[in-house]
Amino acid sequence: MDFDRRKFVNRLGAAAGASLGGAGLVRAAGLRDGRGPTTQKDWDTMFHLGAAPGGLTCVAATQMTEGPFYAESSPLRRNIAEKHPGLPLRLGITLGGLSREAGRCFPLVGVVVDIWHTSAEGLYSNVGKDLQPVDTTGQTFMRGHQITDDRGFVEFDTIVPGWEMVPGRPGLSNLPVVIPVRRTTHIHVKAFHDREVLTTQLFFADSFLDQLYADVEPYKSHQLLTAPGLDRPYPRIHNGEDRFFTEAKAQPMAVEKVNGVVVAKATFGVLSQGDRGFKSLFR
Repeated sequence: MDFDRRKFVNRLGAAAGASLGGAGLVRAAGLRDGRGPTTQKDWDTMFHLGAAPGGLTCVAATQMTEGPFYAESSPLRRNIAEKHPGLPLRLGITLGGLSREAGRCFPLVGVVVDIWHTSAEGLYSNVGKDLQPVDTTGQTFMRGHQITDDRGFVEFDTIVPGWEMVPGRPGLSNLPVVIPVRRTTHIHVKAFHDREVLTTQLFFADSFLDQLYADVEPYKSHQLLTAPGLDRPYPRIHNGEDRFFTEAKAQPMAVEKVNGVVVAKATFGVLSQGDRGFKSLFR
């Protein structure tokens, strides 16, 4: 099954049902078809959900740029590495709807969580040769989506991404100079919950990455990268040199190694008042 955002957007207004699953949540007593007016009953249900205990503690996620390499269709799957080499990574993501109690949130069920990142060599799938040294048009490695369970949780099996570099716009001078755009290691995330969309990125600690690039292949052989139009390779950068990391005041994920697999978890709080009686467009 492939997820195509455009198909779901075209169905906006035709959603129907009463799916309000999730630990600690109550189900709406009535159905809404997306065309009728909001009633007092709907209003009361919305606030009841916002006050319901959820057992999660989270803060509002920071919205970040989508970047140039998002694909609107990705496979529904847990394992996204497609046998590409790299250090195995198990990534868990929890989505919580923020309630009125500071820091407390309830699990968001039926959320489509779409992730994508580079291979260990710094390559994205489905990108042409004008942006990276290898044409990967039509390929799907390191891309996939899943749907959150009743804990608001999804888990992906992948590898630790590499860092990346693409050619930027020419400099401000009259010379046809191509400047490098370098990014620290990160994972892109988009989460679709009814009419709410979260776009953000996940990062790793510099100390973890320094050891990875010093000791582990194929990362060790890719500390220098180049891109089309550049006259030489450039060295890897750290988090503090990444504009998107610093502007978002991002915090790296904590990781641990379990039986040779790196395990990382992230919890996002989304400003949400539950499903409000609507069945998710993305289920």
